[in-house]
Amino acid sequence: MLLPKSWNDIDVLQFKELRTLKDIPELFSREIEALATLTGLPSEELEDYDVDEIQKFMKELHWINSEPPKKYKLEVAKMNFKEFNKLTLGEFIDIEYFFSKDYIENISEIAAVCYKKTKKNEWKETIYEPYTYSPFDRAYLFDEIPIPNIYGIIPEYLSFRDNFMKTYANLFEPEFEEETEEDIKDLTPEEKKEIQEEKKIKKWSWERLLYSICNEDLTKINQVSDLSLIFVFNMLSMKKELNL
Repeated sequence: MLLPKSWNDIDVLQFKELRTLKDIPELFSREIEALATLTGLPSEELEDYDVDEIQKFMKELHWINSEPPKKYKLEVAKMNFKEFNKLTLGEFIDIEYFFSKDYIENISEIAAVCYKKTKKNEWKETIYEPYTYSPFDRAYLFDEIPIPNIYGIIPEYLSFRDNFMKTYANLFEPEFEEETEEDIKDLTPEEKKEIQEEKKIKKWSWERLLYSICNEDLTKINQVSDLSLIFVFNMLSMKKELNL
């Protein structure tokens, strides 16, 4: 059986599939499915191997239990990585959406936001294409590349996001913790209503921000989304500090 030697032999689709296998409770079944994912062999064929053989294969694949290298390539699929501090407001909101859902499952879509076609202007400066496309339409471009080519954008974004939230902490409401049934069973009707209102506010937080910035003029949403993320939040911070 031909086994991959390192993460460089694993593409993004295989990586995502491997991460879903943790939900399989039975160890032998989980190992069979992992081998099927990594080798392309049918699960039924792999089940003909005895337990000792399967365990031997899995020992050779011990590295899949660790993270891929936290690096990434600046050029992937003939597109260039856009630094996070150069994001537009719209790009940031979409990346936040994919992270809130599941950044492993959505890593191809996240990459589709981060990697852009570029060109040089007359002053030899790099110009990124406008964000007028859907990341869902480009995700397939990243599915079959080696996972180390893009995995590092995940920890780098988490670090950027942490610093960003600290810098503009005065603009963000405290993180709302999801209440369990046990937590709310003894609450008054008024308290329960307040929790529901908080959930609504959190659900539509980015839409509320866009709606506010464009002065409730929906025809300006695209213009606002194309503004620099840092510029927008600097202006919002100034406005709040000066009570404008």
